[in-house]
Formats: sequence, structure tokens, C-alpha cells
Amino acid sequence: MNNYLTWNSHAVDVRTRYLRFTIVDPGMNVPEIVLYGKSLGPIQSAKAPAPKPHKRPTMDQFIGTNAFIDDPLDKMQAVGFVREYHNWSWDAGDDKADAPAYPNNVVAFNPSSAAGGNYWFFDDYYAKLKNAGITVCPAIQGNVKWLAGDDAHMSDKVAAPGKDPADPASYAAHADHMFQFAARYGAAKVPDNLLKLAANQPRKSGLGLLRYYENQNEPDAWWHGRAGYANPYELAAQCSADYDGHQKAMGATFGVKNADPSAKLVLSGLAGVNLDYIKAMKVWADWNRHGDFPADVINVHHYSNNAADQTSGQIGVCPESDGLKDMMKNIVDYCERELPGREVWLTEFGYDTHSASVQRAPAIGETSAEEVQARWIVRSYLVLAAAGVDRAAQFMLRDTNPKDPTQFSTSGLVTQKGEWKPKPSWYYTATLKNRLAGMRFDGEVRSGNPKVWIYRFRADNGKGAYAVWCPKAENAKISAFRLPKLTASKSATLVELVNGQTSGQVSALAVTNGAVTVDVSERPVIILVDTLSR
Repeated sequence: MNNYLTWNSHAVDVRTRYLRFTIVDPGMNVPEIVLYGKSLGPIQSAKAPAPKPHKRPTMDQFIGTNAFIDDPLDKMQAVGFVREYHNWSWDAGDDKADAPAYPNNVVAFNPSSAAGGNYWFFDDYYAKLKNAGITVCPAIQGNVKWLAGDDAHMSDKVAAPGKDPADPASYAAHADHMFQFAARYGAAKVPDNLLKLAANQPRKSGLGLLRYYENQNEPDAWWHGRAGYANPYELAAQCSADYDGHQKAMGATFGVKNADPSAKLVLSGLAGVNLDYIKAMKVWADWNRHGDFPADVINVHHYSNNAADQTSGQIGVCPESDGLKDMMKNIVDYCERELPGREVWLTEFGYDTHSASVQRAPAIGETSAEEVQARWIVRSYLVLAAAGVDRAAQFMLRDTNPKDPTQFSTSGLVTQKGEWKPKPSWYYTATLKNRLAGMRFDGEVRSGNPKVWIYRFRADNGKGAYAVWCPKAENAKISAFRLPKLTASKSATLVELVNGQTSGQVSALAVTNGAVTVDVSERPVIILVDTLSR
């Protein structure tokens, strides 16, 4: 291929199903390849595996947010699941370049080495959340200076410098830390001589406080360029190390599974809903792990808006017009067939309330941006439940700066740190969690009106609920809408989402031949029934 702007012909005499082309010169541009050959027999389409769905968490555990250790517990109790941003450096040297490096590294959890170890006690934090009934997953993100030096800010690349990022062994330092994390907070006790604890740490293992561990945050960070972007094979290699030490080929003290066999590794949240990226990771696992995919949870991020990227001219859109349900159902359907037993999470979504943010929930007529944000977040939870997603975490619990128009600065359910004032979205989210506690999505109900969506939720005891709303962004309202025959109950309860209340405003509904009449708008209402019809 030495000629310029000409076709180069190469004879290939081989019987094969696949051909791989490797471009060794990164500056070479190959705009087109044409392959000629002949079929040696009839082509049979591969039969797709039958789907193997699993039981999803109840809605109170499904509804989540992103938070930090210094967020107040009473504000986190609006949800049942917390994705906790947790920097690797907080436990391993506090971002000091002269901290002991792997394999002589040490860890500090209680107190953490962050901020000089003065106030972050993660044993206490995780115990507090567990006692409050909140499932927590630390997103162990970032890098450490003793490994990456001044490039530690490239948080998505945690392979040892100079090593092949497609080789699991390159992630030994990170997989070592994942082992130590699960050794402390998992369900199994690890021999004391395997714990790499700093001198000021209580020597503890098997605390039983955590089950899930996420091994990075947005490793497919294309905005960092190639230096900060992990391709699917590289992330699969990292996961293989963080999962079980590449099936123990690296040794028995790497990865969460070797510390606690019941631990679940959560795939580092991908910056977009990219099924091809996940498929490529599976190809790597099929080839290098004999089909054993090295993550228990498939994890992605998505923000509903009207643009392909987060730039000026963009604006948030409601989840229904964005096709959020079908987008995530596509991931769920693939996993049920090709990665059965794996959970699917969406751990970043949401809207800002600043009027100049490119990810804003815009005011609609007299409806404020804060009210629109609240409605769209609740509706996002509903459509994600319908898609079969196992957990959904809104971004994030608190604002960072109410005056900053930069996207995500005002995406919180509450205002900035120190003020912690709940927005309507906090009350609406809490009401959804509290009223659908113990229930799971049970199906869509045809309303007979394209402007009315109805979802059914069912508890194991036969009780249930219906969520009803207009999936629009135009202040749509339908008065006295008669819902189809929904319930065998003689009575039903209407729950309206109200700012200032964590369980909504309640009123009785008259049931006539199993049907009820309600006013429907773009703010969902919940109808509780004692007996749910099939």
C-alpha cells in the first residue's frame, strides 16, 4: 500500500469467515476497502439466544442519585440508591506524588487520607447509608500521582505508564486497590496479612457494607483525545483485572471477586448509550476470557437534549420525545440475550434549572424551570423502569453553583452545599420512591389517547399503583379523563406530586366498574389500589 491515491490490489488465497486488516502506520488513511470472493456454501444466520430476564429491584431501590460523602443523609433519603463519587486518591496517598507506590502502596479508609485524613470516615458513611436502607455503589474514579505523575488528571486511563493498555496486567495497581476495597467492605473476611492498611487504620475486613463497586467514570472520554480515551478492548482488559485478576492469572489478590466472591463489579459508566462499545467488550471477553464477561452491571450515562453534543444552541428535552425508553430497552434486550444475569444501570441523567444552561429544563409558559425539571426527572425514572433498567441515578443530589450557566452546575435535587434547600424535584422524587416502595414495573396500559400514558406497578402482595401523565412539553392538560377498567378494588387513592411534601397530596377516588376519573397533566399522578387487575 505504498502508492498514493490509487487502488492497490493484493491476492488473498484463503478459506475463512473473517479477515482482519491492521493499519500499523497511524498516519495512513485508508478510506475504502473492497473485498472480492465467493461463497463456499449457503449462509445460515446465527440464531439469537432466547432472552433470559431477571427480577428487577423494587422502585424504592431503583430510584437513585449521584452524591458525595459530605451530602446530608436526610437529603439522600429521597432515593434508595446512591452512586457515590469516590476518588481513588482519597484512599491511596491523597494525590501525593511521593506516597508509597504499588506494590508498596497502602490504603486508608477510616479516616481516609483525603484532606489529611481529618474528617472522611468511610466505614461510618457506608454503615449510615446501609442502616437507612440506601444501597450505595462507590464510583472509584480518577488516578493517583504515584502511578501517573502529572498525568493523573487523565482520570480515564489507569494503566501503568508505558504498559500496554490492552493487557490486564497493566492495571495491577488499580486491581490491587479494588481488591482492598472489597476486602474491607464486602461480605467475606480476608486474611489480615493480605490487607495493605496504613498504620492509622483499624484492621478490619468483611464489614458487609457494600456489594457493588464501579471501577471508573466515563473512560470513553473522547473529549480528552486518544490519551484520555479507553477503547472497548482497553476497558475490557481493565475490567478483567478489576473483576478477578484476569481469572486469577495476575494472582489471587487482584479484583473484587478474589476478595469477596459475592461482590459485583459495575462497568465504569460510559459517557453515552453505545451498544457497539459493549459488543466490542464482549468480543474481547469471548476471545480472552472464554466468554466470561468481566462485569456484573452494564452501566451507561445519557442526558436527554436536542443536540448530538453538549454545546451552545442545545436545550434539554423531555425523556419521551428523546426516545429514552426505547434507547435503554435496546441495551436491556441485548443483555438479556447475550449477557444474561447482568444488570443494566443508567447512572447519569437529568436537567439543569439555570435559564442559560445548554442542558436546562426550560420554563414552559407559566411553568417554571424548576417545575419542569421535577416533572421530567420523575418521568425519566418512569420510562427507565419501563425499559427494564435495574437502577437509575439522577445527576446529581446538589447544585454546585446556582449562578453558573455551565451544564450540570444546577442539575441538583437540592441547592448548593451548605444551603441544601430542596427543589420541587427533590419532593417529587421522594414521593415517587415512597409511594411505589415495594413495587416493580408491571406493564403499560393502553389509554386510548396518545396524550395519556399509563404505567402499572405491582407489589408481591397483589397491591399496586398506576402512574398517569401526558408525555408532552406544552403544558398539556386533560380534564376528567376516565381511565380504563384498572382495578378490582372498591376504592382507590390519588397521590399528587406536591412541592413541600415527600409523600404527595392524597385524596380518595370513586371507583365505578373498576374505572376512575382523574385530571391528567404533564406532572404524573399516582393511583394506589389494594387489588391490581391483570
